[in-house]
Amino acid sequence: MVLWRISNYADLKGIGGLRAPGRWHFAGRPVVYLAEHPAGALLETLVHQEIRSTADLPETYRLLRVAVSDQVAIAELGEAVLPENWREDTSYTQSAGSEWLEGGSTALLKVPSAVMPFAYNYILNPAHADMADIKIEMVIDVRHDPRILRLLTRP
Repeated sequence: MVLWRISNYADLKGIGGLRAPGRWHFAGRPVVYLAEHPAGALLETLVHQEIRSTADLPETYRLLRVAVSDQVAIAELGEAVLPENWREDTSYTQSAGSEWLEGGSTALLKVPSAVMPFAYNYILNPAHADMADIKIEMVIDVRHDPRILRLLTRP
C-alpha cells in the first residue's frame, strides 16, 4: 500500500505530535498523519493553514510517498463505530486515537477524513516495531498552484 504525507520534514518521526494535539491524538506522543492520496494530504494540510496571500503559502513543504508492506497490520475506526458528531467532538477522537497509540497493537490506524466524505487517513505510530516495514520511497517539493489561493480567499 502507498500512503502520502505533506510536511516540512522528510521523515516519519512524528515530532509534531509531541508538541501539539491533532484530531486523533493528544499532545505528548509521536504520531504521523498520512492520507490515501496526495490530494487528500494537501486538503488535510490546508485546513490547518491561515492563508490570505501567496506569501502565506508554505514554501518548504515536501510530499512524501510512503510504502507500507503488506505484512503491516492495520486497525480501523470506521464511521459505523464512531458517534454521529465525531467530526465536532475532538475530545472523543483524540481519546480514541490516543488509546490506540498507547495500546501499541498496530503501526497504523485507518480513520475517516473529517474533511472529505469517503476518504480515509492513516495514523502512524512511529514507535511501533512494524516501522521497519514502512519506508519513505520518494520526497518531492510541493509547488502550490496559485488557483488554490483563489479558492481559499474567496469572500
